[in-house]
Amino acid sequence: VGGDVDYYKFLETLRETAKEPEKSRIAVNFLRPALTGFSGFRFFPMNFILGLLGGHFSPVLGLIENDTVDQPSSSIREKIDGDNPLVAIWDTNHKYGGAYFVPAKRLYESVKALDLSSNKNRALIVVKKK
Repeated sequence: VGGDVDYYKFLETLRETAKEPEKSRIAVNFLRPALTGFSGFRFFPMNFILGLLGGHFSPVLGLIENDTVDQPSSSIREKIDGDNPLVAIWDTNHKYGGAYFVPAKRLYESVKALDLSSNKNRALIVVKKK
């Protein structure tokens, strides 16, 4: 699922895949600075340039849903804004501490970011067992 889809299609893909962990896995290609920020400017501008050009792949471990969506007293706007579960990411780079949670909207924005070398969005990669 490319980063060029809307947020709700992105979220639907994450949810559907998370429902069947024994049958499918998901990895994400994202722009790390859009997700976690820059680690520092020790080697500026090289660190800055590599941060903008490079992508990163990590497996998605699962989701923790936001309860605001299911509350009957919530307004329509709160339900739309509240549809932002936490996504568990397993970062393969040890510098970033292994597993961490990020809001789905922030992950979506980091996947939606253009790869400057190909001028394409990044993507979710879904692998299903036959």
